Amino acid sequence: MAVGLTAPRSGRSIIGFDTKMITVRGRSSSVVLQHHRRRGMMMTMALARGNSSSSNQQHHHELSPPRNKNECVQLSSNKKATPPPALNSSNALTTFEQVLYGGVAFTAASVLKREFSPGCELIDGKQIAQEIRQEIKEKVERMKTIANGNTPGLAVVLVGERKDSQSYVRSKKKMCAEVGIRSEGTDLPEDATEEEVLKVVRAYNADPNIHGILVQLPMPKHINEERVLKEVSYEKDVDGFHPLNIGALSQRGREEPRFVPCTPRGCIELLKRSNVEMKGKKAVVVGRSNVVGTPAALLLQRNDATVTVVHSRTKNPEEAIREADIVIAACGVTEYVQGSWLKPGAAVIDVGINAKDDATKKLGYRLVGDCDFESCKKVAGKMTPVPGGVGPMTIAILLQNTLEGAARSYGVSEQLGLKN
Repeated sequence: MAVGLTAPRSGRSIIGFDTKMITVRGRSSSVVLQHHRRRGMMMTMALARGNSSSSNQQHHHELSPPRNKNECVQLSSNKKATPPPALNSSNALTTFEQVLYGGVAFTAASVLKREFSPGCELIDGKQIAQEIRQEIKEKVERMKTIANGNTPGLAVVLVGERKDSQSYVRSKKKMCAEVGIRSEGTDLPEDATEEEVLKVVRAYNADPNIHGILVQLPMPKHINEERVLKEVSYEKDVDGFHPLNIGALSQRGREEPRFVPCTPRGCIELLKRSNVEMKGKKAVVVGRSNVVGTPAALLLQRNDATVTVVHSRTKNPEEAIREADIVIAACGVTEYVQGSWLKPGAAVIDVGINAKDDATKKLGYRLVGDCDFESCKKVAGKMTPVPGGVGPMTIAILLQNTLEGAARSYGVSEQLGLKN
């Protein structure tokens, strides 16, 4: 790429600033850097010119930022610049300095094409979920010795013959067996009445050996799912969706929820175990569903983050996302969040799981998230993949909730180091 510099135009005053214009030209695009100087402070604004945004990105990507302040090069003179000492006493350049410190050769690239993360760390949900299951297994063994041989019990209610639901139920039962949790199940036919389903739920509510009840969704259309879910005792509501549990989650300094929804809790656990600081950080949750978005926002607040929720009616959502240190994407829109929307170094938790057509795959599609993985991984500091990120955590937290319910029932929460 050939880059040429125009000579600076004569300085002129704009609202008290001395202004110079410098143009950086590529083959089919150019960038105008507008420098404002006032009282020793320089600010650079970049204005793109060219045939298309794609051509701009192609050329600007070749403008590489210097590694530190000693490598800063002034556009006008091609000489090493003396960095302003007031901005940063260290030799490393901050993102703030890269945009604010006018006259350096990489400013156009930094403003028009956001900086790549020096290295995105993938958050391995499979590995973290395995660690959690191992911890649960050890606590279940400990529970046997201090609770007269008792172990946690999980009951699953399945209505109908949906293949995907049957697969989910088998997977949950298999995971229960791995960690030593007893699992029971009641399978009802597609035409089961609502009263028949409620009767099964009430029986499990009354069973002292069952500490968690899971109603597999979706249910047949003739059954009122809301009524069935409300029938589950909030003390056995391992999904965490009972109004009493969600209500308790939304309040601070009062009674704690018995259970927290599995997927949102899994997202927070991923952040904690990946050493992502939440206290005082800006977080954006993309999506406001009752299942993930809303409880995820509440959990982030409980961890002292400053939270913004972006939803389908939000204007300019990318502006909010660009400010976020933490992004939880749970909107159900294929590859919605773009890398250019992210703050460099942000932690990104991608909850979405969507099928995208791909002729190279045996099934004709591949699974992707609510974030454009290829562009986001170039900017994010830490990010979950899809699949292999949030998905494995959901079942792990379901098992954790069941363990905690049993520990409360047997009065051994403190001995097992669990919340009461």
